[in-house]
Amino acid sequence: MNAFNGYSRRSWMDLIFASVDSLLIVTGVFVGGILRFGWEETNFLGDGHFVWKLMMIILVIQTVFYYFDLYELRNFQQRMKTLIYILGALGISSIILAVIYYSIPSLTIGRGILTLSLLIIFLFAFLWRLFYLWVTKKVVFKERILIIGTGELAKSIQKEILENGQDSFEIVGFVDERRERVGESI
Repeated sequence: MNAFNGYSRRSWMDLIFASVDSLLIVTGVFVGGILRFGWEETNFLGDGHFVWKLMMIILVIQTVFYYFDLYELRNFQQRMKTLIYILGALGISSIILAVIYYSIPSLTIGRGILTLSLLIIFLFAFLWRLFYLWVTKKVVFKERILIIGTGELAKSIQKEILENGQDSFEIVGFVDERRERVGESI
């Protein structure tokens, strides 16, 4: 499964997933600011330290998402669990950010922007995970596997792939050395 350069397909998917999450967090903060101050008054962008503030928000939210297993792709199968984890992660993130803002007031992003941003980020994060789940249900990103053998080991391999494959594998069939078993269900 590991590629020649040492990176597995899973690590690339994690990197892409975290990058999309970062983009959605940035978008959520911008949309929150625009909803709070209006399109014409984007004075929350005028602060010279806005990029650092944004990076801090991304770091806090993604760290909490990581500890809430929101980058564990097999957890997306249970939508309600994902919804609750995102809510909990954003709740903890808001507490951490509040402590940071209280300790260092110059890091705040503006009046009311954080609350609106967290609501939008919640919506974006949940919809992104639903979209990812929908896309992976299709065969677009699935690695096709042909299992050689039809015995107990082959069955246990199939079971392991189906339970822990994170929807990234599709078993296309089994190969047996006896021709009379063609088409037989395992």
